[in-house]
Amino acid sequence: MDRNGGRAAPHPESRRPEDWTTSDLSEALYRVLLALPELRLSLAERLDLNPSEVDAMEHLMGDAMGPVELSRRLRMTSASATVLVDRLEEAGHVVREPDPTDGRRRLVRPTQQGARAVFEQIGPMVSDLVDAEKGLTAKERAAVVGYLGRVLDVLYEHTDRGPSS
Repeated sequence: MDRNGGRAAPHPESRRPEDWTTSDLSEALYRVLLALPELRLSLAERLDLNPSEVDAMEHLMGDAMGPVELSRRLRMTSASATVLVDRLEEAGHVVREPDPTDGRRRLVRPTQQGARAVFEQIGPMVSDLVDAEKGLTAKERAAVVGYLGRVLDVLYEHTDRGPSS
């Protein structure tokens, strides 16, 4: 896909309802959203993980959590999440350790090796995203940040899970 969304238009004119509302900005954002699953698959391949394991690592990079909480965030059964964590642990990406506030509970967190592997893969992309900002004025940057904040609010309004998910 090229930077201008070289694939077929996300909403072909012939299929749009007559009252369809769109804009150049919403179409550009939609193309970004369409690129994300492909990015996740590519990241999974480079990390030698499956997409569910990448999703789990994404959640765990923010905060250590128990397997039950992880299963809820991933919308999978506790048993499936346990198998997933077992695979990540066997690969050296995560460890289970006692919760310092509740000795009966176990927390899952990335290992240094696991975190390093993730950052090595996403680092070049983040650097390129920062480079993409070059040339924006402070006012333009503030407008983009404000717009993306409003977009995030809209996305959360259209899902049954909130920002902490």
